Amino acid sequence: MPTKRTKMLNKFGGQLTGRFLVRYLVVFSVASFFFVFTYHSYRNSVLEDLLVKSLVDGVRSTNQECRPTDKIAFMKTHKCASSTVENILFRHALRDKLNLALPSGGNYLSRVKLFHRNSVLHTKWGHLPVNVFTLHNRWNYPETIALMGKSTFTFTIIRDPVDQFESLYVYMGLNKFYGKDFIDFVRALKNNKYNVTDVNRRAVGGLFGRNQIAFDLGMSPAEFDNKPLIIKEWIEQLDKQFELVLIAEKMEQSLILLADFLCWPLEYVTHLELNARKPEMNVRLTQDERDSLAKWLNVDTMLYRHFSQRLDDHVTNFNERNKPDWIEEQMRILRRLNSQVVERCVIERVGNEKLKGKFLETSNSIMGYLIHQNVPECEFYAMSEPAYLNIFRERMAQLAAVTPRNHTFTKFW
Repeated sequence: MPTKRTKMLNKFGGQLTGRFLVRYLVVFSVASFFFVFTYHSYRNSVLEDLLVKSLVDGVRSTNQECRPTDKIAFMKTHKCASSTVENILFRHALRDKLNLALPSGGNYLSRVKLFHRNSVLHTKWGHLPVNVFTLHNRWNYPETIALMGKSTFTFTIIRDPVDQFESLYVYMGLNKFYGKDFIDFVRALKNNKYNVTDVNRRAVGGLFGRNQIAFDLGMSPAEFDNKPLIIKEWIEQLDKQFELVLIAEKMEQSLILLADFLCWPLEYVTHLELNARKPEMNVRLTQDERDSLAKWLNVDTMLYRHFSQRLDDHVTNFNERNKPDWIEEQMRILRRLNSQVVERCVIERVGNEKLKGKFLETSNSIMGYLIHQNVPECEFYAMSEPAYLNIFRERMAQLAAVTPRNHTFTKFW
């Protein structure tokens, strides 16, 4: 028979056991909740990552040889729809927090002289790594690679030289320099009623004139009248420097190939047509006049024929890697994506004189866009080059101020 002391101990032990069980159950329940919550969050995170990855993989390039890179050099040629391509690169740099090759001021890395890396290195952000090279300059491949590295993806864009020169002549007001409107200038060429020295002069301190595309790409005007074989050799050397040359008249195919080379989804090359002249500013030529001008623009004409064929070769290769007419299917997708950008972002296409602030360009001879600024990302499709450069200069100056000059980068901004 239990003693009084034993009964007290049993009662006390039961109370301890009860308290322990309650505490154990509470701790176990809390731990279980956190385990389930953490596992659920982790599982959702993994599923979301997988979902995003599957979506991205689904729209990325099918090119097994493409190489993602954060080093891109675009040689921006004059009046070749290059502002549209530049905008794509600006958006890419903002999206991935990449640094631009930027001079201290203005929007030219070089003008009459060939590009030299010191125009970037001798700035307050010159010690930062350069990821995107896209401003106007005169192409200098060795200096560009010395600045950016051998892994840099290089490309440019060219245009039918007759249309390019007509656009340049009217946009830059070259009638004041040559003393003739565009039609009279071309007719003087056609009828051999011109002074060779006069028509071969270059305007704006030597920046603009005959064979503008070749000049932008580094050829000296003294070489314009070389024998065709020598010019052909120069073009072949240039071909080795660029992994892709876009053709303005084949912009959709060109941008699809660019996305393919860089492993980008097509969404990355959606765009609005930028810096286009007002329709009433265009000048029409007869076929004879076009032929005469093309003959005078001899180097640009040879360039255009060569790289038009190269682009067609790329398209053929693109289709062979996928399926017949694959480029046409991708073009339909890109058109649909661009239409969605217009529907989502554009209020109206207007003359530059009706634009303000970050959308205002330097010439009222061109068209721009009134944009829904309350829709995320829309403004970036139509922002002017000066507005973009203000953003990059501010950000890169801030980064440079806190970055030692001997710092090795793994991540930017």
